[in-house]
Amino acid sequence: MAPPTRRRLSALSTALAVVATALVSAAPASAAPVLLSQGKPVTASTTSGPGLEARLAVDGDFGTRWSSRSGVDPAWLQVDLGVTARLSRVRLQWGNSCARAYRVETSPDAAAWTTVHSTANGPGGVENLAVGGAGRYVRLYATQRCNQSGGYTVVEFQVHGETSGDTAPPSPPANLRAANTTATSVDLSWDPATDDVGVTSYEVYQSGQFVKAVAGTSTRVTGLNPNGTHQFYVNAKDAAGNVSQASNNVEVRTPPAQADNEKPTAPTGLRATGVTANSVSLTWGAATDNIGVTRYEVHAAGAKVGDATGTSATISGRAPNTAYTFTVRAFDAVGNASDPSAPVTATTSGGGDQVGAVTQLAADTDVPWGLAFLPDGSGVYSRRDAFDLVKLSPSGARTTLGVVPNVVGTDAEGGLLGIEVSPTFATDNYVYAYHTSTGDNRVVRLKVQNNAIVAGSVQVLLTGIPRNRYHNGGRLRFGPDGKLYVGTGDGQNAQGAQDRNFLGGKVLRLNPDGSAPTDNPFYGSGGNARYVWSYGHRNVQGLAFDGQGRLWQAELGNTIMDELNLVERGGNFGWPSCEGTSGSCSGYVAPKRTWSTANASPSGIAIVNNSLYMASLRGARLYRLQLNGTSVGGETTHFQGTYGRLRTVERAPDGNLWLTTSTGDRDSVPNNSDSRILRVQLN
Repeated sequence: MAPPTRRRLSALSTALAVVATALVSAAPASAAPVLLSQGKPVTASTTSGPGLEARLAVDGDFGTRWSSRSGVDPAWLQVDLGVTARLSRVRLQWGNSCARAYRVETSPDAAAWTTVHSTANGPGGVENLAVGGAGRYVRLYATQRCNQSGGYTVVEFQVHGETSGDTAPPSPPANLRAANTTATSVDLSWDPATDDVGVTSYEVYQSGQFVKAVAGTSTRVTGLNPNGTHQFYVNAKDAAGNVSQASNNVEVRTPPAQADNEKPTAPTGLRATGVTANSVSLTWGAATDNIGVTRYEVHAAGAKVGDATGTSATISGRAPNTAYTFTVRAFDAVGNASDPSAPVTATTSGGGDQVGAVTQLAADTDVPWGLAFLPDGSGVYSRRDAFDLVKLSPSGARTTLGVVPNVVGTDAEGGLLGIEVSPTFATDNYVYAYHTSTGDNRVVRLKVQNNAIVAGSVQVLLTGIPRNRYHNGGRLRFGPDGKLYVGTGDGQNAQGAQDRNFLGGKVLRLNPDGSAPTDNPFYGSGGNARYVWSYGHRNVQGLAFDGQGRLWQAELGNTIMDELNLVERGGNFGWPSCEGTSGSCSGYVAPKRTWSTANASPSGIAIVNNSLYMASLRGARLYRLQLNGTSVGGETTHFQGTYGRLRTVERAPDGNLWLTTSTGDRDSVPNNSDSRILRVQLN
């Protein structure tokens, strides 16, 4: 799918203008005024209750409305158009409580406001206001009510105007560099990006997490951890909201907060407090240090098998009826390690736990990202940075199927990502893949026959999914309805997650041939919106269907919360206004479970019976969550610190789990990883 030309954008704007009612007729021929506000992110000063949220004033439905809290003046309703626009008309449809005195204002940044219409004698009902001015944000600011009681009620707040038609992103900022590094801060600077209209800001990221936006080409980043390694990059942004590709990475090593060569004391009193068939619970006395102990590692047979920040841990993945000997070491902030504790030996019981013993099926020097199963019971997985597919039998025999063409990396999270085997593979031999190209992320399908990718069989099904260094999404999952569900990232364009014509920050739904199903919620809107199943996501990493055909989804938060969601058809999940349950979350679909980003950073998910398993990267653990219909019940964690970062978990045909690790996944260099594919027994 080729990117739209300015002529095609103009034609689309004209078509939308016909649909909108009573538009200003004297518009420039190159870009007729269109309805800009519908479905865009919106906030309000107050809301009077459920079913009266701010988003209902821009949903295009004249049967819904926003209502402010009773008796509160002033009150305001603010919509983010997503791009800078020249305004031509505002249509206000009031409910039974209007504003006598109010202003319509516009702003480039939601900070400095310019009035484009004001009145002290508003008539209520429907008001069509001819306005001028330009801005990205438009606000209705009401100061006096028509009625003495109640709040302000707005059925629809419709803003019409023209956008610039600017779809070209800035060039990537160049020559990002660091200076004046301290234990907790660093100064960053870079060469300016260029743009056909003009760069308005730069966004600074640390390992994919947004830090700040600045107007100039330098900034100081604070709050860093001492004695740590930190990666930074910068994106440029123009007035139309277009986001550049990332600058070069710069890696900074902060020094210790103070000189520290003293190791902690050894933990004392290590003992086993409980055993099951597949786990041993341990506790120990705290170590001491001249500055402070920050963590502990549990070892068995010379290998690390767990970690903890406190003085206890449960070590999973053990075999039944087996004796294990453990020791514990303490670490301080600069990495000084204590001597090991005295050992303790514990013997697991017979039988089996819900999450049982682990065996290694294979090791890999690349990043195993996507994983699916063929009809013969073999797995097939994608190697993210090497761009090829590998078949893996349950016995551990490996066969390279071939390289997927036209895949590129992003020096971080891009490459060959999710894969899915056709439900009718036995007759069509299709394997579906999600991968990064030079200009986007895309969905393709290819044929696999006789243990090889058939030359020339690759078909491109969907293009135009945004790409960047991080936030590429990539998970694929066929549903029980035979449709292909696609999890995408916002491509580091957070506001785009709320734009239904922007394919990033979404769960998409496709027919197997790549066309859009006519029963998709926004099919009638045309354009990219016809592929959208849900939106308002940041970076979708996990998709799985339960036994009742419900779609569950895991996504990465920024710095506060990661999410597990039950996806609703047409649902808006709130990003970037809402992260987990933090922020302006009223009116959005709420997550079913959240975690701090330090404890999760979820990736793949799988559902077996009524249990959902979630692999986590930063949290380096496997979560097991009990599903009770549409609710999430009890939670247990497994393998914390045992195998490092966990990327993908899938239910194997025999009913057990396959789990992939994700070591060395910080760049796009092929074959510089140390990853494993594990089999986890479920009992």
